[in-house]
Amino acid sequence: MSRKKENKTGIPDFVIESLARALLPAIQAYFETEKGQKGFEEWQAKRQQKQLNKQSNKNESR
Repeated sequence: MSRKKENKTGIPDFVIESLARALLPAIQAYFETEKGQKGFEEWQAKRQQKQLNKQSNKNESR
């Protein structure tokens, strides 16, 4: 079971939740499209490459 993180933004929880409920369907619809899936795959590849570079740099500095 995950714990709810403390909201330190000063924005009331009900406002954040309302915004999330309004945006979630549009975000989901975008990622169901071919363009959204391609963009997500590109983001994942870049993220993975950054992690590999970070590990490589860490190993080289030893």
